Amino acid sequence: MKATLADRYFRFLAVAWLTCLVAPWTIHAASQSENLKTTIGPRVELRPQCVKSNGVYGVEYWSGQQLVGAAPPSAPAGLELRLPGETFKPVEFRELKGRGKRIELGPVNIGSLTLRLRIESINPSLVRRTLTVTASKPQRFATAFDFFPALEGGRFATFIGAEPNRKVYDTLGGGPEYPSTAGQTFPMAAFRQAGRVFGVVADSPALWENRCLMLVDPTVRKLAVMNGDGRDPYELIIKYDAKDKYKYQMDGWQSLAAGETKSYVTWLFAEKAELQYDVQLAAHLALANAKGWNHSALEAILRNTSYLLCRRNLMRDEGRYLFISGIGYGWKQWVTDGFYMAQGLGDAEKMTEAYRSVFANRITYEDNAQYYLIWSALAKRAGGKLNDDLVKLAYEFIRKNERDGIYYPPPLAGSSVPKGFKTYMDLLPYEDDDPPVSNQGFHCGALLAARELGFPVKEAEIERAMAGYRRMYNPTGKYMPTSLKQQDVIGQDTLYGEALTYAVFGRKLLTDDQVTGHMRTTLKIQSPYGMRVISRADGALLRGHGGEYVFGGSWFLCDAANYLVAGLHGMPADEVDQHLIWRIEKELSFVPAFNESISTVTGKPHGHILYSWNSGYWWLRHEFRKRQKQTGSDPVEVAIDEKLGVVRDRDGLRLEPAVATLRPAN
Repeated sequence: MKATLADRYFRFLAVAWLTCLVAPWTIHAASQSENLKTTIGPRVELRPQCVKSNGVYGVEYWSGQQLVGAAPPSAPAGLELRLPGETFKPVEFRELKGRGKRIELGPVNIGSLTLRLRIESINPSLVRRTLTVTASKPQRFATAFDFFPALEGGRFATFIGAEPNRKVYDTLGGGPEYPSTAGQTFPMAAFRQAGRVFGVVADSPALWENRCLMLVDPTVRKLAVMNGDGRDPYELIIKYDAKDKYKYQMDGWQSLAAGETKSYVTWLFAEKAELQYDVQLAAHLALANAKGWNHSALEAILRNTSYLLCRRNLMRDEGRYLFISGIGYGWKQWVTDGFYMAQGLGDAEKMTEAYRSVFANRITYEDNAQYYLIWSALAKRAGGKLNDDLVKLAYEFIRKNERDGIYYPPPLAGSSVPKGFKTYMDLLPYEDDDPPVSNQGFHCGALLAARELGFPVKEAEIERAMAGYRRMYNPTGKYMPTSLKQQDVIGQDTLYGEALTYAVFGRKLLTDDQVTGHMRTTLKIQSPYGMRVISRADGALLRGHGGEYVFGGSWFLCDAANYLVAGLHGMPADEVDQHLIWRIEKELSFVPAFNESISTVTGKPHGHILYSWNSGYWWLRHEFRKRQKQTGSDPVEVAIDEKLGVVRDRDGLRLEPAVATLRPAN
């Protein structure tokens, strides 16, 4: 299948994001800075300073009058290089250009490689390091970008927790057969001491050919992120997928062709931090400040999630990039996740390539076909040339499985759960004549998209699909059930199809009375930690369910969409905001991250942390506010910033733990 979107899609997306989102953010940034609490003290400074010993330049890092980052002989410039057959060795620069906030070391020639290192102060607490490597002939290599804490004592950590011993983590991903012993999503390593944290952050793994690791070594007081570890080639297999099995010959090397040049970016940051939670939040703020999506903590966390879950599409040829659900799922992209992360990130190139990475077998189950049509409609608005074959396949698939306006997803051949894999919450069983409610909202949106794409969809057919959606409502219990026939089970994944349809097409699907009834019931029965995605009508767990994942767990995007749709159907805006704030607090109670689900029994995160599709909330919220003509700063963002102790000054976001009220639950 051929890649499809024209260059006009790139231009449209860039303009759309600037006009529709950046402009409101600019207003938001100005108004937010006026409303935030008075900041407490200055930023924690991080200042690079060049030193020279025996003709070799090194780089120290200072905070005020205190040396916080050393320049040891093992890596005086904070850079090590490994070539095949060798170990990591220091890169020694003997030439220096520039001064002050921007310096450049090099060039230096090592074998067939020429290296230059540019070091820039982005703000008083953030330093960007850009390594540019040029090969005169084909060459494999790996580099380590180091930071050596110079302070005594302290705690070493990665995003997921403290590390008292040497540890290497990978961001590779690859499902249960993933060969690494340890993996996590956020490629950062940090050192915390006396109320401050100093750390290093890597770029998105997508830009490092999916080779992105982090090292913590307290024994030699070293932090590093690496674009390879020199691992020998091995076959990486991703087999836990609904229809396909992928293979790739993976290794631990970057590779350049003769004459090729590539750059690698890392960042060093400093921040106030009293707890590991602050370390995690500081890393988020650093990356967001570096990338420019730093008008609130919510924007930072959600767009970071998309950025860090982006991967090079090395196992298939359709598109250059894709978005993965989480590293445990491997290098595969469901249309749902790819759509929400692409919209949430707002990067024109990544969005286009992720769209191109969709293929036929990915479309014909669950709600993927509906999402593909909606995504295609957005692409058409850009004036882009679509993949006509896939668009036609998606359209014919949903119409083939439609009866009286209702979409009946077919069983997935060979599925480990024969009656499952019919909705995004794919482990729940539905009989073949029992359509899940959650898909129907997307089906209505997909028909609207299909008409926009030029298919012969009449208004009466769209109305029939909307009528089918409304017919699923349980008028006695006053809620949306999980499916047409399972009327005694309430489903909280039943409204987010309307949320998406409204965001893209401005169309309400359900009646005000139905949504109001569902939300009144929901607010009576929801758990202390959010809505159970599936439960009995009284809110109790179903038999065999433990309150996690699809078995009664709470999924943030479902809950958030319910609140957004409630506002569309009459709930006052300030009430919607308060519900969203409450639910986001629950999501961030243990880690400043949006999770795959949280347990409705314990409130703890379950599954992947920094989970994919939640990034879509950022986009949905802005689309709803825009369509409902809600201007100015977003009260939800302002409230969460205040609770987290995040403030915004002229240099971007910063953390003031002393004023934070949202602290970790353990």
